[in-house]
Amino acid sequence: MKTDHPADGTTLKGGSSALMHARPTLVFYHRDGAQVAQLEKGRPLVVGRTAPADVEIPDPGLSRQHARFTWDDRGIWVEDLKSTNGTKKNGEPIARAGVSPGDQIAVGPVMVAVHIIGGVVEEEMRGFDGLDRFGAALGEEITRARTFARPLTLLMVRGENAKDGHVSRWADRVRGRLRPVDRVGVYGPAAVLIALPEVAASADVVQQLAAALDGGAPKLTCSAVSFPTDGASADELIAALQVTTRSGRTTSPPRPVADAAVVVNPAMKVVMTTVARLAKSAISVLVHGETGTGKEVIARAIHEGGPRKKEPLRTINCAAIPGMLIESVLFGHEQGAFTGADKQAKGIFEQADGGTVFLDEVGELAAPAQAALLRVLETKKLTRVGGDREIAVNVRVIAATHRDLEAMVEAGRFRQDLLYRLNTMTLRLPPLRERVDEIRPLADAFLDEARRHSGSDVRAIDPAAMAALEGYAWPGNVRELRNVIERAVALAEGPSITLAELTEKVRAGRGAAPAAPVEGEAAADLDASGGYKEHVRRYEARLILQALHKHDGNQTEAAKTLGLPLRTLVHKLKEYGIKKKFT
Repeated sequence: MKTDHPADGTTLKGGSSALMHARPTLVFYHRDGAQVAQLEKGRPLVVGRTAPADVEIPDPGLSRQHARFTWDDRGIWVEDLKSTNGTKKNGEPIARAGVSPGDQIAVGPVMVAVHIIGGVVEEEMRGFDGLDRFGAALGEEITRARTFARPLTLLMVRGENAKDGHVSRWADRVRGRLRPVDRVGVYGPAAVLIALPEVAASADVVQQLAAALDGGAPKLTCSAVSFPTDGASADELIAALQVTTRSGRTTSPPRPVADAAVVVNPAMKVVMTTVARLAKSAISVLVHGETGTGKEVIARAIHEGGPRKKEPLRTINCAAIPGMLIESVLFGHEQGAFTGADKQAKGIFEQADGGTVFLDEVGELAAPAQAALLRVLETKKLTRVGGDREIAVNVRVIAATHRDLEAMVEAGRFRQDLLYRLNTMTLRLPPLRERVDEIRPLADAFLDEARRHSGSDVRAIDPAAMAALEGYAWPGNVRELRNVIERAVALAEGPSITLAELTEKVRAGRGAAPAAPVEGEAAADLDASGGYKEHVRRYEARLILQALHKHDGNQTEAAKTLGLPLRTLVHKLKEYGIKKKFT
């Protein structure tokens, strides 16, 4: 291990005079985002997993007090505090070393960039958001885009590989090209997501950004998707962007969010049996289920299993299209029908003639659009916006919603006659939290797919991580699970996905079922794969993980919370493979 001392002559590049009228700033890039901290002359700054560290980063790969940064008359120094995972400078382990801008400092799994700027931290030095915070901000931008009929683009910028293209090496190239309103989120060690409000994916600003990032080292790639074309929610856009990144295209339709081959749960087996029967008929089907449960997968299965499979399937998310444009999207418009209608356009009903139209989130349709849709379903004829000619269409309609349409009818927000037209047959898709037995096979399938596409060596999910996956409630359902696994593959440093690679929400169990069984929960668990002993193991591991998270990995306090002797807890940590994640 290398030790640099003042006598070694290691000083700031350009001489210590570079610090005379400037202030060093450290940017810590970690798996949940980035943090900015300023150095004060003569005052040490300690980074670690928890208090009393000055910079707290709750990454299990950090020791409680991992490393110390100092600034004196000779320059900036970093000193390892006898940490478990060590501190490196430019890839070499060190005990103490002088550092300069451009050096690659690794404090355990956290990369640190050194910047010298005048005065206070400038706006361009702000830290990137973690994925959870970025997802919330992206959701707000999507709401604005939908409400005001404005474009929104989501970019993924990434280095060619995690080792040479770490975010810390090129973050400045991104910051300098963005507007204050743009949001950035860390997506693995070598990638960021960027939300560009009021910018279309085909706009010059996107092309200019991609061109600007293309030069320099390391080599970066930039892919883009747009709202609402490629997705109507944060999860849908991120899922579409992952496909776009792999294929190298600039745009891509969102992929299915569930693998039809993974059907383990008894309720889902009943659903798929019904789907096979419905595919042979021509009746309208209403699919009811939460966002991300795979409603589009069901619609596609019905279409491809029936006589219309050789004809088009057209999909629209009714929640993503502003009310003023929905009729144009559904039924088309004539040239000059409204501002911006510079040419005639067919709607999805005409495009799908002879095939199937899938209306996702049909409960979000405004009253005028409901009336127009009912008229088309009854007469099998449509009139384009701004036109007066009726056009015959032959389509099968499959609709989906997460809302209680009957309650909306009673409240006067949905037409009863339209509901009768849509729900000749209703299919209910259970949320993922009601089919816990499918989490493991789905996660394994998504892991295998992500590994093949990324060329990663990650081939398994360790027991602690799997226990967290099975203990989380999955409000985003199968789509959220897929995104979590793909991100974990990008983050993983070993052959297995560990608890540390999962998102903060999954690690913390936010939204998870209560620790104590509630009515109906025990019965659902008994349907899961495995016998009595396996169920007890899963439940016990879940309780231990919750206690460890509550006390930031402190085993003594966790044992007190669980009412266990410390020796017993240590034995169970080793048995379940949890211990190494919290030391």
